[in-house]
This record gives sequence, C-alpha cells and structure tokens, in this order.
Amino acid sequence: MSLSTHDTPDAMIVRLRMAASSTLRRWRSPRLAQRDEGHRRLDALAILAVMGMVLLVAIQTDEAAARAVRDMPLWLKAGFGQITYLGLSGYMFTLAGLTLLGALLARGRGRGARFDRACLFLAERAGFLIAVLAVSGLASQAIKHLFGRARPSLIDMVGPFHFDMMALQSTYASMPSGHAVSAFAMAVSLGWMAPRLRWPLLGLALLIAISRVVISAHYPSDVLAGAGLGTACAIVLRRAFALRGLAFRWTPTSLRLRSAGAVWPALISSSRP
Repeated sequence: MSLSTHDTPDAMIVRLRMAASSTLRRWRSPRLAQRDEGHRRLDALAILAVMGMVLLVAIQTDEAAARAVRDMPLWLKAGFGQITYLGLSGYMFTLAGLTLLGALLARGRGRGARFDRACLFLAERAGFLIAVLAVSGLASQAIKHLFGRARPSLIDMVGPFHFDMMALQSTYASMPSGHAVSAFAMAVSLGWMAPRLRWPLLGLALLIAISRVVISAHYPSDVLAGAGLGTACAIVLRRAFALRGLAFRWTPTSLRLRSAGAVWPALISSSRP
C-alpha cells in the first residue's frame, strides 16, 4: 500500500518544522499581563512559608522518621518500593513526547478545521508538560548537587544534617527528592487540564513522596522540598506559556486552560467514520 502525501517522511518533517517555527515566534513575543503587587507579595510569602516548613520538618521529624522506617514490615516496604517507580520522569517524558508528536502529525489530514484546532491545543498541552518536566528536573538536579545532602542510608555515619556542597555522588543527592518533584509537577499540571482528576493525582503524588521516605531514599523534608519545587515550576511555566498564548490564556480575572473541555470531544467526533 502506497503512502499518501501526508504520510511521507518529508511531509512529516515539514509539518514538524512549521510547528516548531510557529512556536518559537510566539515564545519570542510574550504578551503583557497585569499583575498587582499583591500577587508578587503572595508569591514571596508562599516561598518563605514552604522554606520554613521544610526547615521545621527537617528539625522535628527527619531523624526520627529515617530511623522509624527501618522497623517497618518488609511487605510494606516492598509495596512502597513498587509505588516509587511511578515517580520516574522517563515514562512521563515518553508519554508527553508521543502525544506531542502524534498531535502535530495528525493535523492537516483533511478531517476538518475543528479537528486540526483540537490537535493544536493537545500539542500545546503536551509541550507544556514536557517543559515542566524538563525545567523541574534540571532545577532538582542543580539543587541536589549544590547542597549535597547525605541520604538516610548514611545517617549512622554522618547524621541527618550532613552536607557536602557540590558533591556529584548519588549518596549525597538527598534534597530535594527528584521523584517528588516530578510527581507533584505532573499532578499540579494535569490537574489544570483535568480538574476532576486533580485530587486523585495529588493523592498519587503524595503516595510517591511517602514511598521515598519508606524505602530510605529521602528524609521527609526532602520530599516536602521536592513537592514545593515541582509545584513552583508548574506555576511559573503556566504563567510563561499563558503570556504567549500557549496551552493557557489570561482572562481579566484569572488564568485559564485554552479551549477547556472542547479538545477531546472534537478529536473523538472527528475520528468517527
């Protein structure tokens, strides 16, 4: 069976290049959005509050929790050991990347303007998720190696508050928890796109964070810091995307998802024979 002109590799590459060029132009031309000083003060207070909570949890619970989980039943540790794999960012990148690629290549195939527009919005959302994963992951790695906090496995040798600045070894990369960063970044981001799933997603992210403590990979303050960092990256990038009219949009009173509730109905109805 011969390929149509839409299915040839050259045609696919052209469509991807056009999409990349269009996105780059929009990214270079952000729109102005009104934000009062109250919002700025609220952002600063939120950051200070999270930092204060991390410090308080570190002092009050880190050592006790790290020692308590050693006595947990093996079956419970094994269960949380499986849950912790859900916090890996690799499969999240893969799913978001495949969605982005599929949405871009599905456009322009004669299924109508409504279908093409829905594919565009889907691609923007997938691109946003990829950006959140990338930025939060890079920030996590930078902070991990900057602080160089020893993991709970070393607590008997160096204690719970040993820091080896700029260390590259994985045993000195406890704060923040990368799994918690990815889990909460995705839970918050997907919650904006699917509000009905917001609390189940946050609940799953919390389980992933708890699993990191149970398997002695992190202290409680590490996962709290990771949750805060992942959430902050999602919030900052949502604003950046909205300023460029990508995935989100500014309204006079708030920030909203573009074409909320209309993408999947358009894709499903257009795919029916």
